[in-house]
Amino acid sequence: MENKKTVLFICAQFFGYEVAIKTALLENGLDVDYFDERSANNSLMKAMLRVKKSLVKRTIAKYYESITEKIKNKKYDYFLLVKGEVVPEDFILKFKSLNPNAKLIYYTYDSIRNNPANSTFILNHFDSCYSFDFEDVKLDSRWKLKHLFYTKEFIADFVSDRKYDISFVGTMHSNRFSVMKRLFEKFNNTFVFYYMPAKWFFYLEKLTKKEFKPIKITDVSFDKMSKKQVADVFKASKSVLDVQRFGQTGLTMRTFEVLASGAKLVTSNKHIKDVEFYNSNNIIVINDLNDDQELFEIVGKVKQSTDAVLKTNKDFEKYYINNWITEFFN
Repeated sequence: MENKKTVLFICAQFFGYEVAIKTALLENGLDVDYFDERSANNSLMKAMLRVKKSLVKRTIAKYYESITEKIKNKKYDYFLLVKGEVVPEDFILKFKSLNPNAKLIYYTYDSIRNNPANSTFILNHFDSCYSFDFEDVKLDSRWKLKHLFYTKEFIADFVSDRKYDISFVGTMHSNRFSVMKRLFEKFNNTFVFYYMPAKWFFYLEKLTKKEFKPIKITDVSFDKMSKKQVADVFKASKSVLDVQRFGQTGLTMRTFEVLASGAKLVTSNKHIKDVEFYNSNNIIVINDLNDDQELFEIVGKVKQSTDAVLKTNKDFEKYYINNWITEFFN
């Protein structure tokens, strides 16, 4: 019997998608050892990693020393790193010395501007580097464009009862609130869920960012929805709004989840017109929400029948996570 290929998989926790990736690796016949990229996942640690990583440098070093101890006696065929905002360079070098024949694969669902230092040394040490960001891949020929994916929870057969005209589920950031408010007031039946990781972070944002001034604490939740709950909302929606973060050009995870669920996608990301599965019947691109005529047109498109939406382009199936993962190992 042929031995399974071994994978060291390091990825930050992000709404359970790290579990979905690990499951897809296992279902593709790989032997997987998974470690969280972060030593802790509380909101304070996440903020420090973004703002002042040097304050937790010793904690990070000790954490990766403990990972090295756990993996040093096992040989790996692959090292799959996703996100890469924390992993120190000396850990990568140590892994390579222990596994000189391993292939190192990197994927990021964030823009380089949010992780400039790590992105640079990762490019120098990894065999294959992928980004979801259209603009970032133009910066260096070593980057390859790879969009995100959807998981099985979101796959829908025909759903007759789509009670929401439009819905939104996501983290509160940038101009999402103002975009949503202006559009959603045009509909009768809507669903809105805004998530923030902690109350202190909510108040900090209100103090420091003008776009948060009109947002009340009752507008947000500090508890996440489960993936199944999100999928159920999308399957009950005629359309779903998606607004990407400022400075990012990549297609969000919501893009793929919404289309898999059979809902129409209303998105602020104009780059979606460049992808092979773009279809104006089920993807509505926002140009200017301050334009009343455009708002009127969006409302009309959303209210059209969703019957034709469900069976999207055949090319879309490659974004199902079990198919999506295979490119890394070809």
